Amino acid sequence: MKISVYKIFLFAAVLLSASLLFPKELSVKSKSSIILQFVTTNGFGNNLYIDNVMTGTRPALDIAVTAIDNIKKDTTFLPEMQSVTIVPEINVTNLGLDAYSSGFTLSLEIPELMYSSTDTASSILSGQTFIFLMDSVTIPAGMNISLTAYVSAPLDTIGKNDTLKQTSVFLSAAKKKLLVEEFTSSTSPSCGANNPFLDTLIYNHFNNVCALKYHVGFPPPGIDSMYIADSNDVNARRDYYFVNTVPYTILNGVSRLPLPYTYLDTALFSYYFLDSVYNGSPVSVSVSDLLLPGDTIQSTINVNVYYPLKSNNIRLKVAAVEKLVNYSGPIGASDEFSFYDVFRKFIPDSTGYPLSSIPGHYDFTVKYHVDSPWQDTSMYTLAFVQNDDNREVYNCGKGISISKLKRPAAYRKNIAVRKPDYDTKKFPLSGFASKKPGGMPFDAVSYLNYQTFEGPFPPVGWTISNPDGYLSFEKFTGVNGTTLGGESSIRGPFYDYANIGQKDTLYSAVFDSVSVYDTLSFDYAYAVYLSTYSDSLTVNISTNGGQTWYAIFEEGGYGLSTALSTTQPFYPYNSSQWKTYRYPLQGVLPPENPQTAVPLRYELLQNYPNPFNPRTTIEFRIRKEGFVTLKIYDILGRLIKTLVSKNLKPDSYSEIFDASGLSSGIYFYRLDASDFSLTKKMVVLK
Repeated sequence: MKISVYKIFLFAAVLLSASLLFPKELSVKSKSSIILQFVTTNGFGNNLYIDNVMTGTRPALDIAVTAIDNIKKDTTFLPEMQSVTIVPEINVTNLGLDAYSSGFTLSLEIPELMYSSTDTASSILSGQTFIFLMDSVTIPAGMNISLTAYVSAPLDTIGKNDTLKQTSVFLSAAKKKLLVEEFTSSTSPSCGANNPFLDTLIYNHFNNVCALKYHVGFPPPGIDSMYIADSNDVNARRDYYFVNTVPYTILNGVSRLPLPYTYLDTALFSYYFLDSVYNGSPVSVSVSDLLLPGDTIQSTINVNVYYPLKSNNIRLKVAAVEKLVNYSGPIGASDEFSFYDVFRKFIPDSTGYPLSSIPGHYDFTVKYHVDSPWQDTSMYTLAFVQNDDNREVYNCGKGISISKLKRPAAYRKNIAVRKPDYDTKKFPLSGFASKKPGGMPFDAVSYLNYQTFEGPFPPVGWTISNPDGYLSFEKFTGVNGTTLGGESSIRGPFYDYANIGQKDTLYSAVFDSVSVYDTLSFDYAYAVYLSTYSDSLTVNISTNGGQTWYAIFEEGGYGLSTALSTTQPFYPYNSSQWKTYRYPLQGVLPPENPQTAVPLRYELLQNYPNPFNPRTTIEFRIRKEGFVTLKIYDILGRLIKTLVSKNLKPDSYSEIFDASGLSSGIYFYRLDASDFSLTKKMVVLK
């Protein structure tokens, strides 16, 4: 069959019309990708919060699944359980600029369990986040499951973010006890005011908690007899956690218990005292003590590693603890005379014993002398397994049970544990039709990249560089930025971070399909503690996969602050204490010019970024083969550097110029190629 000439011309006309109507879609090379660095410098000041990192254009209507709250990606350990029943919590956010009032449906599917649950909402405000409570599901241990949560919204304009997928597995493991390490002092009135409440909570859950109270030599006068008895081990532990204040309590090596402790009761135990709702561990620790003749305690410690551990720097640490030290009356400024869970010494020292990360059964036997004035009837051994790379405590055990205890003086009757209150909305079921996962086949507007930090942290694709292995970026629930709704943000915990000068870096996932017409934005909040303790935040951007970085935000101290200074831990509960930073990507992205295989003309493009410090990119195009030079000059016409001086073939090229050794000012770059010559201006700004 022959095709008529008329049809050929008609087909060509259609293609030409499409190229005119949809130039951006056809110019694929005009889209770029970026990566972000959030770099904090700790000054032991106050807390910093970051939320709602976004690039792209927010459409009028866009409903997105932003997080699965209570089912972790990858692995969760169950405490000696063969299954777990969960009510999945799914976050849905209106990323659009307008309220969505046409109704939408949320579905969750787990095909391995033949599970499907659907819920609906009639409307959602711009920037608002709903937490949907789906139908409960029972998940057996050892089964890999795949979760797919997706929304069906008739007027939704972006399909890319309608669906969220993850894989998870629950493994039967050991029950996990909580290690509570408090730094305290009999010379601190604050310790005296807070310790009775902490002692009560520990007593109420004694069989599930291992407690160590390190007495330190400050504040002045610092004369604490329990510190003087073994200051070396206490100081080593202080240095390990960078502790510079009291009272200071660390949970499982990684979390801090916020002051004051007067709010503590068993209703909050699950929130502050359990590092996961399922409370399981890949490691078990059991301890049995035997008092031998000659005031010697022999402790037998059994450690079971059920699953491979992620670090090769695992240590078993063993401590001698005196459950109760009584004085005839108050000592020091704390007005305390009964001290619980007093640390006496590490065996053999604070570094402990090396432990294999390979699954297996490991036995340890240690002996230590009961020194004077320790009371042998109050002594017991406490052992815990700790990852020295990130200070996480996997599990702990002790050679004492509740039957040998005396009730703390501040004892209050235990009350029933309740589930914490959530700001949630559960919608009634109605008759909306379900949409298959994947969303719309194309996006009607440009891509929107975003991260709300509502799900597990760090999010998929995001990574943290934490050189000292201690405090770093962490998810904080209860504080949320103002651009989008939710209940979480990320925090730089400077208030508790005594390692002054430490730099930590949070790397973003790749934000793709960004354009020079887009704007990068993020919410942040910070309050200065004291002018002598100021922290800083630098945000860098890379347009070439992390090879080079450009600073787009650099603030510290009062320049970073969004709220009045305070000597209390800063929490931005008021929306006025947040700021939103916006940066046009035109300043760092190359111009959006379609590129052909062979340039049709010589071109010297404007450098980017401009102004810059200290690096910038210079792009140029060569039409025909020949000798090419690209040189940098100062404002007086003196040659600063030659970037290119060689024969080049027709193509597009880019060179990076580093001005680290130059002062601020105006400079020029000049391209010479055959019959072409052009000079452009650039600005170094330091």
